[in-house]
Amino acid sequence: MFLGFPNPGLICYMNASLQSLLTLTEFVEDIRSQEDVLALCPEAQLIRCFLNIVKCRSSADSRLKLEAVMKFKRVLSLQAVEFGCGGMKDAHEFLTAVLDQIRNLVLPLSKTAACMGRSYSCPVQRHLLFKMQNTRICKGCGVRSIREEEFTTLSLDVIPGGSVQDMIHMQHMERELEFRCQCGGNSSGLESRLLTLPKYLILHLKRFKFTKNRVMIKLVDPIVLSREMLVTAHQGDQSYGLISVISHVGSSARKGHYVSDGLHPDCRMEDGADRWLHFNDIYVLETSGEMVSKWNSEESYVLIYQRRVRLHSL
Repeated sequence: MFLGFPNPGLICYMNASLQSLLTLTEFVEDIRSQEDVLALCPEAQLIRCFLNIVKCRSSADSRLKLEAVMKFKRVLSLQAVEFGCGGMKDAHEFLTAVLDQIRNLVLPLSKTAACMGRSYSCPVQRHLLFKMQNTRICKGCGVRSIREEEFTTLSLDVIPGGSVQDMIHMQHMERELEFRCQCGGNSSGLESRLLTLPKYLILHLKRFKFTKNRVMIKLVDPIVLSREMLVTAHQGDQSYGLISVISHVGSSARKGHYVSDGLHPDCRMEDGADRWLHFNDIYVLETSGEMVSKWNSEESYVLIYQRRVRLHSL
């Protein structure tokens, strides 16, 4: 198998992120099925570059793959300029930039599809987007302010020794917030809850934080990397299974190396086969989900879960 991507220098964050996106079978197939629309829309260069990566992924030609990956990086950096220069970047920030730019292409691609007598379906909105409701409650007068927002990733505080399920539960608990209310009060509570859930749920573990002296450090606390979990939202409970992990190897926030693990492309989550692949740039090794959850408890940074069967609706 030649599924790895070459790394000429400090692009491991991009290789790991791309490998995780390629694990999302239905997301990739959605893009493939609309290739004729993408070809006629000048603004859709980024998605066409991603599709080129999909096509050459299994090639043994490292030069061809490097050209495809670096072109993707150049096109992305036209709007996300921080990725245009060299040096190590953050994998989560890169992944977010990719998804945001694909979402921003909905209007031009919809117009192109309409001219062809077709309709365009955004793969990010269809498979990755979810809604959250944030409610701020003033501790002084009790007035509530409610806001709904759309996200593609859910950022979670790391609970040492806790499970991913615990972190999602803590996200829903009320948190103290400094806010100046019209009543004169300075303290409020913030409650967050999921309204909808996506096909693929991307979780970002906040392992990098600033100290009081403004020094960025990495939290290497081990967690329980849940392979199966139940997520509660307003629309109902959903069962999810882990299919991809991006890990940051290293103790420093300024240094380190990104790798990823993903469900084997020959397997589906429903099969029950525990075959996974470990991606370390050009090197690819076969592993298992059991080993991934065991060895990445201290290094896991971005987790991707796939929705299983919907259990019930509220």
